[in-house]
Amino acid sequence: MRAQTFVPAWFAVLAASTAFAHGPQIQLTIDNAKIVTRELILDGPYSNSLTAPKSVYVMPLLEFGGAWYARPNNTPSATLPGLPAFPSGPGLAYGYDLADGGPQAFAEGSVLSVALTGGLGRWNGTEFEESLTTGLKAFRGTNPNITSPPENFAISSNSGPYDDVFLPPVAANYGNDGPEVHASLRHVLLENGSPSNTPPDGVYLLGFDITTTQFGLGSSGRSYFVLNKNAPMSDVVAAVQSLHVAPELVQWVVPEPGCMALAGIGALTIKNSRRRRAGVREGNE
Repeated sequence: MRAQTFVPAWFAVLAASTAFAHGPQIQLTIDNAKIVTRELILDGPYSNSLTAPKSVYVMPLLEFGGAWYARPNNTPSATLPGLPAFPSGPGLAYGYDLADGGPQAFAEGSVLSVALTGGLGRWNGTEFEESLTTGLKAFRGTNPNITSPPENFAISSNSGPYDDVFLPPVAANYGNDGPEVHASLRHVLLENGSPSNTPPDGVYLLGFDITTTQFGLGSSGRSYFVLNKNAPMSDVVAAVQSLHVAPELVQWVVPEPGCMALAGIGALTIKNSRRRRAGVREGNE
């Protein structure tokens, strides 16, 4: 019970100490009547520029208060030494369309949601396989043990129907935040349904889709979090490459030393391998 009450208490302290900072958010826009997921921005401002489209976000899992969270922004707290300013994330920032004076693209009263698209996969060295015991909870607020209301959290599942977490309804002119409007989310690993300080090390995969109740506006299509808990960077790179996503759509958040070099070498190896196979085919024709 102490562990369960400790985490929300610390989150409350951190929330008070970072009242004027908002932490990691994925920039959302609309293009051709479809939601577009763009770069994960580690902290505000979120609407100074239009970032590039992304569909894979590679980030670390780090421990906080006896549980393991996705933590794309590991900035230390300015007021609480030894603790992170932002224990988890990312949320969604969707006000860029107002940065040049509007008009508002996400309709007032519509509701954005993060729809999980399956179970939590774990890299086995060759492919991602769905874990039978380890899952993930995406949730609003600061309590990883949240059980109500159901719209405020979603839990990964190996079989449908799959879960959604819903953001607050979109306000007129995006409320007081205007172009900087955002909705924070947390992501915590579960073991047998509960936040755990002992999930297995490895590389994890979570698929998700950003949806909306706004009429005529299509969802983002599937995107992915690739989450690393004490895994070798070579495993992370191999896991990302297995998704067969164009490198420009992958965002390496807070990469560890050598990560980008490994990724570049891997991409070059794949490209050269394809060229060799193409040459073999041409020589046989």
